[in-house]
Amino acid sequence: MACYHLNMEDLLKYSYLLDAESINDSLESMWKRYQYILSNPNWEDLNEARALLYIIGYLFPEQIATEAIKRRLHLLAKPLTEPEFYTIVDTNDEYELDRRRHDKLFNQLVEYYNVVKKFKNKTNKGKWYLDEDIFIKLYNQYCPDQSMKTGKYGEFGGQK
Repeated sequence: MACYHLNMEDLLKYSYLLDAESINDSLESMWKRYQYILSNPNWEDLNEARALLYIIGYLFPEQIATEAIKRRLHLLAKPLTEPEFYTIVDTNDEYELDRRRHDKLFNQLVEYYNVVKKFKNKTNKGKWYLDEDIFIKLYNQYCPDQSMKTGKYGEFGGQK
């Protein structure tokens, strides 16, 4: 599990640097390990998968990445609020994107955000983002304490 600890450190370091390519590599490494566990489950590894799911699906995209973006928006050549930034990028606002194409920081933020969003919405064989439905089924199947079944978003008490 130590290599995934290093990947978390890498996520923090590359977020500070806004290095989208390295963020992608770190997330891809975690995703591959997560997929391997789902294909070859055992109780110990499923707990590692739970941690990976939490990092890739919540902690990194919802806390770390959004904070990294938020802390830089006032540094843009033409500062933006968070809602303005996400609206421009998510709607692919050609006018605003073209207006800001010479702002290196803006372009880095867009690239960084797109990598993060790609991973947060990733699926392989599951119906839910990050194959959480497959994880829940396996986790509950292997769980030694059936009173600790988990549901969507890691909630205990079964599927909700």
